[in-house]
Amino acid sequence: MDNYKATHDYEDDLIGDIQDYEYKEMLEKADNVVLGFVASTSATGMIPIPFADAPLLIAQQVTMMVAINGVFKINVEKDALQSLAAAVIGVGGAALVGRTVAANLIKLIPGVGSVAGGAISATTAGLITLALGKAYIEVCKEIKMGKLNQDDISKKAGADALKKLFKEQLKNNKK
Repeated sequence: MDNYKATHDYEDDLIGDIQDYEYKEMLEKADNVVLGFVASTSATGMIPIPFADAPLLIAQQVTMMVAINGVFKINVEKDALQSLAAAVIGVGGAALVGRTVAANLIKLIPGVGSVAGGAISATTAGLITLALGKAYIEVCKEIKMGKLNQDDISKKAGADALKKLFKEQLKNNKK
């Protein structure tokens, strides 16, 4: 009987170790996805044409969320993610959205305005993407841990969770 228990304990420990490894690997992959999209959206923010970057940024951020879903093996419709991203960024990032508008207005000034506005837009796009990506990873972790239902992502519970986490990430990124 003791031999059976020792073998069983060993198997439980091994399964736990494998799950921990897989979980850490998921988090690392998800972080890498976010960092890649931060670089991509920052480059998009540099577009010197005023207000031309906004639709491209949302599309990139939604694609980032789809990629994070792939890492966590979560299936959420792209339309739901697009609505979620727009709602979260619009409400949670009002100050950054204001900075984006100001930067795009600066881009209207030929030459120096395009460069300065592009730099501000690039920084803002990167910060918003980083905060959104990190917050969405946290939501995916909550789903994997059973604290949030996958179907709730496109409902009020998911939106509220993501908004709260997005605001927290914005505060963390400012430090």
